[in-house]
Amino acid sequence: MTLRTSAPRGTRPADRPRAVPTMVDHVRSAAQAEDLAARLQHPDRTWPVVVVSTTRDRGRPCVDPARVLDEVRGLAEVVVVHTGEPSWAFSHGMPPGTPVYGGASRVYPVGVEWVHDPSRSTLWFADDGAEGTRVHELLVQDALTAAVSAGLAGTAAAPGGSTTGARVLGVVGTRALVQTSAGATAQVAQELTLPIVPIDRLLAPRMRVRGVLDAGARRLDVRGMLPDAATQLARVQEAYPPGAVVPAQVHEVADDAVLLALAPAVTVRVARERATGGDDDLRDLFSVGEAVAARLLPGHPVPGPGGGTIRPDLRLDDVADTEPVRPALSLLDDGPPWLPPPASVHDSLGSTDSAGTPGEPPDEHRATTPPRPLPGPGPRPAVPPRGSGPRPGPGSTSTPPDGGAPPVVAEPVPSNPVKKALVNQLELSVHEHRSRADRAEHEATELRATVRALELEVSGLRDLAREQRDRLDRLHTTVERYKSKIRSARKDRARTQDTGAGAPARCFTDPEAQLRFDVLRTWVEIIGAAEKDRYPLPGFAVGPRFCESLADVGRGLEDKVHRAVVLVLVGRAPEVSGFELHRLRRGDGGGSPYLVRESDGAQAMRLSLQVSSPQARRLHYWVLPGGDVELSRVVLHDDIDP
Repeated sequence: MTLRTSAPRGTRPADRPRAVPTMVDHVRSAAQAEDLAARLQHPDRTWPVVVVSTTRDRGRPCVDPARVLDEVRGLAEVVVVHTGEPSWAFSHGMPPGTPVYGGASRVYPVGVEWVHDPSRSTLWFADDGAEGTRVHELLVQDALTAAVSAGLAGTAAAPGGSTTGARVLGVVGTRALVQTSAGATAQVAQELTLPIVPIDRLLAPRMRVRGVLDAGARRLDVRGMLPDAATQLARVQEAYPPGAVVPAQVHEVADDAVLLALAPAVTVRVARERATGGDDDLRDLFSVGEAVAARLLPGHPVPGPGGGTIRPDLRLDDVADTEPVRPALSLLDDGPPWLPPPASVHDSLGSTDSAGTPGEPPDEHRATTPPRPLPGPGPRPAVPPRGSGPRPGPGSTSTPPDGGAPPVVAEPVPSNPVKKALVNQLELSVHEHRSRADRAEHEATELRATVRALELEVSGLRDLAREQRDRLDRLHTTVERYKSKIRSARKDRARTQDTGAGAPARCFTDPEAQLRFDVLRTWVEIIGAAEKDRYPLPGFAVGPRFCESLADVGRGLEDKVHRAVVLVLVGRAPEVSGFELHRLRRGDGGGSPYLVRESDGAQAMRLSLQVSSPQARRLHYWVLPGGDVELSRVVLHDDIDP
């Protein structure tokens, strides 16, 4: 598929509307679908487009396009492509892997990167109302994210936008509900803030916020109050002194380094030697998105304007599990910490040791101690309190007065420095496997969507093949019918020529006048009424020997000569393969030069009137330098004289 870089049909760039459409558009014809495909691939498109297709059985989309438009109004356009001829025309006009049909939907971002990488425009499917609700949320998220990338949010793209203050009422999912100072309610979309930060880690109930209000869409854009990178760095330096243990989020993981973020825009690269004491592959120890505890080191200066800035450094290998971790920064005043506290080993595993039994030493210590029997159903023997009696010496036993079994005395668990490292390793492995499971589930979801897309495409191709097969059958029937008519007409004409009945009478005594009349009559008969303006009959010259040579062929062959002359004059003789039209040479050899008349430079041409018959007739004529035709002679096959 070739990328279209021109404006849609009938639309110049200057004619395109400058405001995002505020009504759902419907594509119901092939021409509209072709225009939509061309417009989506235009590099100058200035807003995202949400395209929703109707299902084959219901005739309407499972996603409510009006609800989608309500949430993206002023930032994206919503278009519905109807199933049938419009969806096929749209698919044919789009690059491979990018169309929608059969109930599928997707958002086309601004630019043409999605043409070369369809993953930038995710395809979503909905077969019923429940799936439609889920896809609705995904389309809104994709559209708002694309609008932010295009620089539309918080600008004049939102008609009627105004700056106002508001109070946060609550946070639900990816939306925060706010009440403006005028008493109106609006939403803050996570996609229009910091997409990598959940909305509940940015805003909290009763917070005061300020932003651009789009009253029509009931949407408040608070990006103007979010701290930039310099402000975030200043807050990190103000809140965390060197040596403090602080939370950080894993942004990227390589085998020899991990990228940590103290704030969304303040990242630090930590090499393997500062992340772990060994030579482990860090991808087996860290997962993208998790919060970890790190020690803040004195920063290093980074050259820049005004003397440069101090960038912090971090290390992970010397942080003990028992050290307190400072809370994460709040990106906004009175807001929640942007990161949850790092998970503790003891929080995730409890007091269970590597052997899987709480309170017991590892295997190497249990091997030297015989296992104790499980207590019976009776009351458990009491353990004397510390210091209540003499402690038995080595090798001695203590027998209670009633002669029962000796009391069970808890033995101290020896400290094992390896145990702590094993538990840490186990927790990191659990995190990694959990992350891998999440990625596998995400890949499985994408594969299911791909399979569904392929199933829809196969179904559509089967319908198209069936339509093409039916059309081919109809064309074949029509061709056979016309062949039969042609055969019948030729038989009737042959019988008429054999009997001489019906042959047109001669109207002129002058052979050349009769020739010109016959050529005109033949042009009227074989050139249809709709094509006469396209193929007018031009004037022509008649050579001194042409009429004489035509008289020798007989009336039966004259009609072929007239037909051939008409096709030569209107320029369609080269289209008839049976004519074997070619230039006449001076000799029989293939290397002989072409025959050109010296007096005026006319080129000699030769055309076959008959094939596969003895002494088949040929038509010789001249093509003058201006393109006019002069008829020369009708000759036998072996006669090569012009």
